[in-house]
Amino acid sequence: MSEMALNKQFWDNGLKCIHVYVGILIAPLILIAAFTGVLYGLTPQIERTLYKNFLIAHHQPNAKPQALSVQIQRAQDVLPKTAHIMAVRPAENTNATTRVLYMDDEHAKKMMAVFINPYTLNAQGQLAVYGTSGVLPMRTFLDQLHRELLLGHYGRIYSELAASWLGVLALTGLIQWFRKRNQQLVIQRSSSTKKHILIGLIFLPALLFFSITGLTWSNWAGGNIAQFRHWFNGDTPTLQTNLSHQSQANEQDPHAEHHAATMHLKGPMANLNLQNFDEILLIARENGLVAHRLQIKPSDQINRAWTVQEMNHQWPIQVDAIAVDMNTKQVVDKLEFKDFPLSARLTRWGVDLHIGVLFGWINQIALVLSGLAICLAILLIYIPWLIYSKPKTILLQFSQHVRLWWQSGTNIQRVSTLSIIGLLYFVIPVWFWSVMVFIAITGLVTLYEQYKAKLN
Repeated sequence: MSEMALNKQFWDNGLKCIHVYVGILIAPLILIAAFTGVLYGLTPQIERTLYKNFLIAHHQPNAKPQALSVQIQRAQDVLPKTAHIMAVRPAENTNATTRVLYMDDEHAKKMMAVFINPYTLNAQGQLAVYGTSGVLPMRTFLDQLHRELLLGHYGRIYSELAASWLGVLALTGLIQWFRKRNQQLVIQRSSSTKKHILIGLIFLPALLFFSITGLTWSNWAGGNIAQFRHWFNGDTPTLQTNLSHQSQANEQDPHAEHHAATMHLKGPMANLNLQNFDEILLIARENGLVAHRLQIKPSDQINRAWTVQEMNHQWPIQVDAIAVDMNTKQVVDKLEFKDFPLSARLTRWGVDLHIGVLFGWINQIALVLSGLAICLAILLIYIPWLIYSKPKTILLQFSQHVRLWWQSGTNIQRVSTLSIIGLLYFVIPVWFWSVMVFIAITGLVTLYEQYKAKLN
């Protein structure tokens, strides 16, 4: 067989092993990630229905809201005496409640929010919230379901596997389709296979986007990507809140709403000067923070500034922030999104597009449709396999095709393949270890076949 034919056979066998057989093994994880992603994309409507008694502030048509300091004073009346106010989110519109986020010494790792009607000062209830931006319980549940299947830290292996293989399977599927199309082969395909291919081609950009942004958001690959950004000075800028100008870590994390917030103020709640909330709100507006959604973080330490950050993640994004020395009422630092490094801005846009908020309802519909399309594409091809094939048969065929793939390659192709896999360990380590597992499965199945042959 000519060298050109060997080259072609090696790549054809490799594409089939990856897209068909690895796809069979990985598809359930991608299906779960896609379906839970769809549920997460619907959280705005779910939350508005589920938490309307907390979020909606009923009032008379001509009523005027009370000062923010008065609203916070009312919140203090219903909070535990050992509570520490972590942040305040003023009402974002005329029909919204103000959220006062706090932590209690008796429950140091649990953040709560009390919802205050700005007009009547009624406390409309309390909910446990999550992360530095106070995500509500339903969104928290669906987020953790999507990220880790409620299994904790190591549950994130599933979502990282899904994200890393999604892009690989999408590209190998595209290459297979393109090669067969160029060869003008007459291939008899089932109706479900044709639909699978059509969905894959239509939603290819979405598949690649979810894969890339999912990896930036993941635990192990995401940490490596963050390190690469750091090497190229692409970190997200940080606010300087330490008035003594010492080192600190108040980084604006684009994934902040998905991290638990465990740090809280050291002093008692009574140490806060509530008038500062009114004053810093005015200072924020005077310094160009015009978004409807703001978050104020107070400080009870004389050497640390208060901060205000915009929280509008819909285009055009408004996430500017300022740090204010409340002793002098002077702005000591300011961050503007337009001045962020390109990688930081791309990360912010990617995160908001991934969760369906960047372009509002259009983004949300696209997110839900893409997620459902991924589910349908998998089911169209997966259900027939489950009906007509057995797991043992699939493993045997997988092992045989991997051996055939490896035997059909030249030394250069084998070394190149191993080198690429090895280098990818430093970028997507979970993907690398999954490849090692597949190789181990192939080896075990081969040993099993040899053992059976000896017995016969």
